[in-house]
Amino acid sequence: MRFALTGKQGSTEKDSKVSHWASLPGLCCQAAGGEAEWADDVTLAWLLFYAAADLMDSVQDQDEPDEWWREKGPGAALAAASGLYFSGSIALDQLNRKEETARAAPGVITDFYHTFLTMTSGQYQDLTAEAATLEDYWRQAGSKSGAFFQLACLAGARLASSDPAILRAYGDYGMHLGLLIQVMDDLDDIRELHNVLPTDLKAKIKRSLPFVYALEMNPAPIQERLIACLHSADQGQSAVDELVSLLDECNAALYVMAEIEQQRQSALAGLERASPLPPYKDALVALARDL
Repeated sequence: MRFALTGKQGSTEKDSKVSHWASLPGLCCQAAGGEAEWADDVTLAWLLFYAAADLMDSVQDQDEPDEWWREKGPGAALAAASGLYFSGSIALDQLNRKEETARAAPGVITDFYHTFLTMTSGQYQDLTAEAATLEDYWRQAGSKSGAFFQLACLAGARLASSDPAILRAYGDYGMHLGLLIQVMDDLDDIRELHNVLPTDLKAKIKRSLPFVYALEMNPAPIQERLIACLHSADQGQSAVDELVSLLDECNAALYVMAEIEQQRQSALAGLERASPLPPYKDALVALARDL
């Protein structure tokens, strides 16, 4: 199997990506026996916290700024992120004020703050690690994308159930769904390697699963060539083409596709253990299968 040198299928906008998943808290709440509207404040908080974390990550990773803060600078982005975090906290506080969610509110709020502490730790490791190994990759992916989607599912289910086994199962579904999404995003980034790369995309490729796998599983001469091609990928098309060829020769695509299927099956197994109610089970299965 080879990496296709074609553009990413579907939308590449970050906001479109996360809005696609905004149904998760409500679906998990209903699947666990609750009502969709119970999860409205959880969904709002989840989206606000995501927007805040995404802004802070963009500044910390020195990504290409969005148009609205390009001229105003990173300080404006960080100020907006702070406001989004506090707005998310206000949304969470509404859980305490509603009869149908007050019982679950303390647990849900704790889940949110613990999760974003975990994600902050993952971001710190991502920024400070000099070279990622496969072990590093999976740990960091679990503490960021995995934890974020685990939160959506766990918090939604907690509004309707207090059974620890059920909550763990929904959390497992969300964790593996998040890992699946992360790996597929990495695969899409590699598939976009058909032009000279901007600096921020070079940094993403360096931390992507195909590149980390190829670097770890091959001898020093290939490692050196991979690093050299990536280093030169913002200077000429030949380096980009050679990088893709090297990844193909290292069977990185085969490994990534195998991991995609493994994460999908693990997500579905977690969902099965949760014993979700129909028809919400079908909707949650489709979210994992249709990726």
